[in-house]
Amino acid sequence: MKESNQIVAILRGITPPECIEHIACLRDHGINSVEITTNSPEWATSLTRVREVFGDAIHLGAGTVLTPQHVVTCANAGAGFILTPNLDERVVVAAKQQGLQVCAGVFTSSEIFRACELGVDVLKIFPASALPLNYPQMIKGPLSQSVLFSAVGGVDCDNAADYLRYYDSVGIGSSLYRPGQRVATTALHCQQLLNRGE
Repeated sequence: MKESNQIVAILRGITPPECIEHIACLRDHGINSVEITTNSPEWATSLTRVREVFGDAIHLGAGTVLTPQHVVTCANAGAGFILTPNLDERVVVAAKQQGLQVCAGVFTSSEIFRACELGVDVLKIFPASALPLNYPQMIKGPLSQSVLFSAVGGVDCDNAADYLRYYDSVGIGSSLYRPGQRVATTALHCQQLLNRGE
């Protein structure tokens, strides 16, 4: 898949001792955007370690960001962007105050329009698998501004290329990484993902 730069690896459940090796594996396969979720063990420590080791070579984000307090912790730990499962104005405002990019979870047209009003950087359609593949194309017409769409929820190594026909990026979780898996397994999943788009 030539669009590997449009893939965000969702590392839910990853721990500080294993995050560096897995992210190095992802980077070696051309996947440079990663998300460590706030419901992972010691997630802030993992963010800090990744930033210290990789610097700007990795586009580092925090996922499942639910509160303004989460936002402050993300910023202090070195995240460059946050992802939310829902549209929470408090979280969006806090992220903007911290200088973080915001990928906010939306589903309905009302949420999409409100997110645009709030200045969200990326519209995370979640769960994307519950909607037609071409949903962004259908909703862009009424929007008065250009906005990026990311598909998350039900996107995997087999169907990512299909989503990227209509979305600017995709977030892939358990089909790339599951808690406790070996780095060799992560490498295998990366190869499967990249080969699907060729």
